[in-house]
Amino acid sequence: MQEHAYEAMQNLQEHHWWWRGMRHLYRAALVRYVPDRPARRVIDVGCGFGANLSLLSTWGDVVGVDVEFEALQAIQHRPTLGLVQAQADALPFRAESFDVIALLGVIEHLDHDDQLLCETYRIARPGAIQILLTSAFMFLWSHHDEANNHRRRYRAKQIHALQKSAGWHVIATRYVNTAIFPAVFLVRLIQRRMRLPDNAAYDMGPNLGPLSRILEWLLKMEAWIVTRTRITLPFGVDIFSIGRRDD
Repeated sequence: MQEHAYEAMQNLQEHHWWWRGMRHLYRAALVRYVPDRPARRVIDVGCGFGANLSLLSTWGDVVGVDVEFEALQAIQHRPTLGLVQAQADALPFRAESFDVIALLGVIEHLDHDDQLLCETYRIARPGAIQILLTSAFMFLWSHHDEANNHRRRYRAKQIHALQKSAGWHVIATRYVNTAIFPAVFLVRLIQRRMRLPDNAAYDMGPNLGPLSRILEWLLKMEAWIVTRTRITLPFGVDIFSIGRRDD
């Protein structure tokens, strides 16, 4: 990720409606698929500035992993198992070490996405749950992806196939951020038609007061749909997937 993108993310991750809304989704998935909370080991792969570490710590002892030392250094409250600088597709942990794996906004950064999923499968204990978030649809590609050093965006069936190939039993793979999809698509279309400069910029959109609360509420409703119903949203800005290691 480019330096200015890290600075923007650090400023936004606690209060921006998107980050807050997505934490509703992560929490709903953990409540649904990891309902009891005995002593567990949890890993946040690609933890960045640690936006989700506090939430994940509710489900067990947590270690945060990121390739960028600057991001780890900026985390003020260290998780119980500490922070580790490492490549996401070469994790320095023994096989079958973790009960919950968070892979949130990571896979799209790597050249070898298949290797990443094999690596998280390796460190997962039998019965472990993995929650995965990534970006959807290449036609939404923009300067935001460039700023984040993304390699690609996906379709849901691609994520399903990648996880299955790595050994994961895929419980559900759904599009999310459906409510904002029309607006995002329109903005990206206008940006292309206007042929804006190619200089990359991190762009999550502004916090808009009461509108931000509505957008966060919409994400909270989508979290309920994704984790508590069989309704499949037909499209979305992002993809959310839950996998389980069965053997």
